[in-house]
Amino acid sequence: MKRILLLILVIVLGIGMVIMGCGGAPPAEEEEEEEERTVIELDFGTFWPAVDFQVTMGHKEWAKAISDLVQQRTTKYSVKWYWYYSISPGALRTGAQNGTYDVITSGPGYYAGVYPLWEGPEFPASTTVVPRKNAYTMSMALQKLWDESTALQQEFAAKEPSLKVMHYWSTGPGYFLMVAGKNVTVLEDFAGKKIRAANPASVKCIEALGGTPQYMPMSAALLAFQAGTIDGILCPTDTPKGFGLSAYVRSCTYAPFSYQFVFYKLMNKATYDGLPAEVRAIVDEVNAKYADYYGKLRTWGEHDGLVFCRSSLGAAFSEYNLPVANPTEYQRWLDAVYPSLINAWIAGDAAKQELWNKFTTIAQWADATYGGWTHSYPTPPPPPTFP
Repeated sequence: MKRILLLILVIVLGIGMVIMGCGGAPPAEEEEEEEERTVIELDFGTFWPAVDFQVTMGHKEWAKAISDLVQQRTTKYSVKWYWYYSISPGALRTGAQNGTYDVITSGPGYYAGVYPLWEGPEFPASTTVVPRKNAYTMSMALQKLWDESTALQQEFAAKEPSLKVMHYWSTGPGYFLMVAGKNVTVLEDFAGKKIRAANPASVKCIEALGGTPQYMPMSAALLAFQAGTIDGILCPTDTPKGFGLSAYVRSCTYAPFSYQFVFYKLMNKATYDGLPAEVRAIVDEVNAKYADYYGKLRTWGEHDGLVFCRSSLGAAFSEYNLPVANPTEYQRWLDAVYPSLINAWIAGDAAKQELWNKFTTIAQWADATYGGWTHSYPTPPPPPTFP
């Protein structure tokens, strides 16, 4: 009997163990859910319109690269951007200084007298002295100049203690884009013409050629075209498409000696310093690749602007390549501005002379190093990749 009872007990215990096994052990504790990310919200302001390639393919790719890398490489943070377009340069600078905008894109030339040393690289010069082949070579020259010029860095630090430079880039060479009946093909054509100037160097250039400069930001230039108070503009060729100038521009004259405009991307320094260390490192990594990309992108975009004018305006749009069509006349234009304008700017100032010498050397280096690159239009350059 005892054996039977013992056997029954063993069977009952065995069944109980099987039942427990089938029911499963108590559930393991669920893995902790990923910690909720802290969202870093950043405001980006620019003078370009929302539809311009510099925004859609440039600024937004830069911002996306940062956001994507933060998402991939960190577990605690994400970045969200808020966009503000067509802001006047004055409001951009003030807004970046006081933190209204965390990041802006603008240019020293919009702020006459604020960055006197940055005026030098924008002055007209012989293309043998300052090669201005395209926006790519010119952008690489400007970034290297900034990286290697203590004087430029000290000037910026003194004038902008609340701002941090992300990177620099440049336009390509200059064109005179004129309204119907106001073409400029010989020096005498400038008499009586009112032409928008983007920076102090352009003001001097237009004056020396015999025109009347109108110093204003691009947003004001469009209004001036609409009002009929200007006859043309000295600028790169992306503006007819990106800023709506094709409604007014009917001719362009290529004058590569005449123009360069420095662009910069800035961040409010308190914003930058307040970023987590790993996020700051990502911002720095992205910046290091974007002067190169922006230079290639602007070269592509400026060519796209010409194609746009040709296709949308047809026979109503005329192009004049001055150095090829009339080399003698081109030399007259060059002689009117160089070297007199840059010499007047230097005026015996050792710091300006040193900067100009450094710039010409770097511009020639950039041309020799990157001058063989050609854009693959209509295919745009690919944005940088990151491991």
